Amino acid sequence: MDPSFLLFDKIIRKPISSYLLDYVTIEFQSILPCIKEDYFTNNNKLSSINNHSSLPSPPLSIDKVIPLRSFIESIVTKSHTDTGTLISSLSYARRLKKRLSRTSKGMECTHHRIFLATLIITTKYLHDTALKNKYWVAYAGMFTANEINLMEKQLLQLLNYDLEIDDFYSIMEDIAHIYTKEYHKNTNAKAISYSPPWDSPLLVSSIL
Repeated sequence: MDPSFLLFDKIIRKPISSYLLDYVTIEFQSILPCIKEDYFTNNNKLSSINNHSSLPSPPLSIDKVIPLRSFIESIVTKSHTDTGTLISSLSYARRLKKRLSRTSKGMECTHHRIFLATLIITTKYLHDTALKNKYWVAYAGMFTANEINLMEKQLLQLLNYDLEIDDFYSIMEDIAHIYTKEYHKNTNAKAISYSPPWDSPLLVSSIL
């Protein structure tokens, strides 16, 4: 059996790790560049956002945008999202990245909106019993129910309502590679920082 599959099978049975959160954050940040609100305000370029109205609409309820990594961790923790669901959301993220123009730019909260809409759609697609949007409102703490409903609708349109996950094997290999890389990095760091007694066996703890 493929070693990548065996490792991936272990990964999805474990709680979401910091390695995976980092990787997911990078994947969603790579979808399109986002510029802080004050840039558009100071340069009077709010019209450029409207050129990409197909993206999940900018909300009216945000006072301050928290870092994307913190937002993702908070959402998956509060919603009890499992590892497999979070990984599956990457399929839609990658498809969205391919569909968007290279000139597309988002607002400071665009990555947050795309992640939330993607996670909601992934959860509903994979699970017979999924959370209602009113719970996602509470978990996100940044958007109203109407905003989340609109984000979800717009993302479905961008995906042409095609929710089949057909690149799961590619994602599986990428995730397995990340975990293997982190495993070797941590193992090397421990070997340098700690020398066990000669009469003690060297135990390598798994990152899983």
